Amino acid sequence: MKIAILGPAPPYKGGISQFALSLAETFLKDGHTVKLFGFEKQYPRLIFPGKTQTAEFEVDPQLEIINSHIPYLPWTWVKAVKAIKEYAPDILIISYFLPFFAPSYIHICKKLPQLRKIALVHNLLPHERIPGAKTFARLLLTQCQMSVCLSQTVFDELKSKMPNHIARKARLGFHPIYDKYLDYKSEGTKREPFTMLFFGLIKRYKGLDILLKAVAIAKAELPQLKLLIAGEVYGADEEYLNLIQELDIEGNVEPHLQFVPDTDVAVFFQRASLCVLPYRDATQSGIIALAYAFGLPVLASRLPGMAQYIDENRSGLMVDANPEPNPEALAAAIVQYFSMDMYEKMHPQVIERAQEYTWQKLAELVLE
Repeated sequence: MKIAILGPAPPYKGGISQFALSLAETFLKDGHTVKLFGFEKQYPRLIFPGKTQTAEFEVDPQLEIINSHIPYLPWTWVKAVKAIKEYAPDILIISYFLPFFAPSYIHICKKLPQLRKIALVHNLLPHERIPGAKTFARLLLTQCQMSVCLSQTVFDELKSKMPNHIARKARLGFHPIYDKYLDYKSEGTKREPFTMLFFGLIKRYKGLDILLKAVAIAKAELPQLKLLIAGEVYGADEEYLNLIQELDIEGNVEPHLQFVPDTDVAVFFQRASLCVLPYRDATQSGIIALAYAFGLPVLASRLPGMAQYIDENRSGLMVDANPEPNPEALAAAIVQYFSMDMYEKMHPQVIERAQEYTWQKLAELVLE
């Protein structure tokens, strides 16, 4: 089968780009022909809060990536339509997570009326409030013959907020485990006791500030507690560096406030004994998929998008997040985890749970 995937793709960094790459490589292993149709430019520099938009990726030499258009420049969209027509795929898979991309997607879909289209819905509505988000999602999903939601939360949201002609075509999928990073494991890197990891792009909704306050509380009982922070800040680094200083936890925090290339990801997960996700809001998380690949238990906010993937007291712990996680409750969970050495109990169960979420299973679901 000839498969086209439209949306963020290498060299543009981010979870959606990495997801598309992993799914494409799975299709290739199954004997399909695949092309990724990404962007010449992804975001205007004026609205991009990070430092750089691109990164280095290891890409299967069989996989062709065509940087076909610029999503915010309508006169470039015709290039994507032409490129996809020339490839003549059997299906077009569209990575959807932000209304910013919807106008270009909608235009491309309308110009390819005979092509079967499947929406891969990471988020139906964005974490930040954006005018017209629901309308854009409806207009795009109307163009698709099927949509696959990557979490129960997104699936339920689509069922409740989209009209019936869209809702009845939706299927529940999942976020697979990022096992490709295991290739970069370092034999000389060992798990460090009392060490937590906060990983990934740092945005306000992910609650790093809450976790730093929890560290300040928990260190009274666990003075040896350490927090590794690995990820690029979308905003100013000083916001978090100043908070670390104010809370007097410089000795407990090791900040690496920059984008982490693929080759360095494994080191952080190998060093940690617990991955913490104190999110204020979430529909799912690729970070859980990363942690599970390394057999690392997680401590996360009790949000529907997280709870789907966590067996509480087996593969991780959860804290209430209404209206947002409480630093005191988060600190208590951290103390409980390390005081009871829960890594040893949870690690084998995390490995077992990870087997449920393979790229092969998702690829089969999409093409059924």
